[in-house]
Amino acid sequence: MLTQLFIWTAVAILAGAFLLRPKRTPFPIVNKYPYDFLGRRAAREAQQNARKLITEGLAKHQGPITINLLHGQKIILPASSAGWVKSNKDLDHKQLVKDDYFASVPGFEAQSVLHGDDETAKRLITTKMGQNDSTIGAMNDSLARAFRVHWGEDKEWHSINWHGDTMGIIARAASSVFVGPELGDDPTWLCLIQGYVMSYFMAVYDLHAYPPWSRSIVHWFLPNAKACRNMVPQARAIVNSVLRKRQEETERAMKEGSSAPEYNDALAWAQASSNGKIEPGDLQLSLAMAALFTTTELFRTILIDIVRHLELVEPLREEVSEQISKHGISVAATNNMLLLDSFMKESQRLSAGLVLRDTALPDGRILPRGSQIVVDSTNICDPTFYPNPDQFDGYRFLHKREAGDATSQFVQSSQEFYVFGGGRHVCPGRFFASIELKLALAHILLKYDMRFAEGCDPKPMMNGLYAMVDPTVQLEVRRRRDGAVVNILGEKL
Repeated sequence: MLTQLFIWTAVAILAGAFLLRPKRTPFPIVNKYPYDFLGRRAAREAQQNARKLITEGLAKHQGPITINLLHGQKIILPASSAGWVKSNKDLDHKQLVKDDYFASVPGFEAQSVLHGDDETAKRLITTKMGQNDSTIGAMNDSLARAFRVHWGEDKEWHSINWHGDTMGIIARAASSVFVGPELGDDPTWLCLIQGYVMSYFMAVYDLHAYPPWSRSIVHWFLPNAKACRNMVPQARAIVNSVLRKRQEETERAMKEGSSAPEYNDALAWAQASSNGKIEPGDLQLSLAMAALFTTTELFRTILIDIVRHLELVEPLREEVSEQISKHGISVAATNNMLLLDSFMKESQRLSAGLVLRDTALPDGRILPRGSQIVVDSTNICDPTFYPNPDQFDGYRFLHKREAGDATSQFVQSSQEFYVFGGGRHVCPGRFFASIELKLALAHILLKYDMRFAEGCDPKPMMNGLYAMVDPTVQLEVRRRRDGAVVNILGEKL
C-alpha cells in the first residue's frame, strides 16, 4: 500500500511538473546545453554570465532571444523594441509583477496593494508624492534627525553601518511623508518596515529557487516568508492605532468647536481616497516596499561614486548651497541642482542591470500567451550614445542637457536610457525618489566628509539579470570642520 502511494505521488508530481513546464519559445535559447536535463548548468550560466550571454546572443541572432532561468524563461527583446513596449496597450506589466513577486502568497499582501486594480498606491505616489512642496520641509527635518542618529556629530573619522545606516536614513525620509509625525521617527515602526522589505525580497528570491508547482506549499516553511506573515498583523495594529488616535482628536475638536487637526501624509491621503477599502497597514508596507529597497541601493551607489570622485565634491557643494540659499528647502531648489542631477544619473547608468522591466505579452501571433519579456538595456554602455561609456563622467548629462537633450534629466527615460521604464510602465515614484535622494545628498555634501576604510575597494556585482551594490563596503565619515555654511539646512554645521 505504501509503495503504491509513493508511486502515485511521484506520478502526480511529475505530471504537475510537466504541465507547468515553461512554454516553448519561438526564439533561440542562448544557454541551452547538451545533457543538462535539469537545467542546472543553464541556471548557473544565467546567474553568473548573463551579460555575456545576452550581448553575444543579440549580436549573433539579430533579434529576440531566450534565456533559461532555474525555473522559467525570459525572452530578451533588443533595445530597439523599447518604444514598442512603452506604447503597446496589450502588455500587462502589472499582472506579471504580481505573478513574478508572488502577490497571492500570505504575508505578501503589500504586493497586491501596490499593484491593485484600484491603483490607490500608484495614484498616491503619482499625485501626492511627486513634486510636493508641502511635504519637503518635513522630509528635510526628518533627514536632519536621521543623520544625527545614523552618522553622528563626531568630527573624527568613524565607520558607519553600511547596510543599516543607509537604509535607515532612506526609511526615515520616506516615513516622514508616508506615516507622518506619529511613526516617522518611531524605532519600532522603522525596524518593522525595514525588516519587512528585506524579508519580502529575500523570500521572493528563495521562492524562485523552487519549481512553480511547489511554491504554494514551500512558502509556508521558508523563514523569510514566515517573517513577512508575522509582520503584516503587527503593521496593521500599529497603523490602526494611529488612525484611532487621529479620529479621537478629530471628534474631540468637533465637540470643543475648534478646527480639526490636518494631516499631510500618505496615511491621511489614503483614508480620504480609498474609502476604507484597503487595509491601511498593508498600504504602508506596500509604500515601504516600493520606496526603500531600490532607492537605498541607488543611494549607496551614489555614495560610492562620490568617494571615488572627490574632485566633484566642491562643485556639488557649491551648487547645493547656492540653490538652497536661493530657493529655500523646496522643489525648485532640488530641480535646479543640475550637476547633482547629472551625477545621480551617471551613477544610475553605470550601476543599472542588463534589463529593467518585465512585462507579459499575451500575443499568440508572436509569443506564447503569458510569455515574460524584458528589454535589453545595454545601450547605456554603448559608445555610440555615450562616449567612453566605462568612464564615470559626472558632467555627462549636464552637458547633454545644455545641448538641448530633453531626456537627460534624472527622472526622464529614453530609448538609450530605459532604467525607469517608459510610457504606461514608467516608474511613478521617480520624482519622489529624486527629491529624497537630492535632499539626503545635500545633507551629506554640506555636513560630512567621506572616505573608504583602508583596503576597501568596492566592486560592482551582477546577480543574474540584475545589478547589486557591493555588500562589503566599509565607509567612514566625519562631520565637517568647515563652518562657513550656517543654517543652510535648518541647523548649524
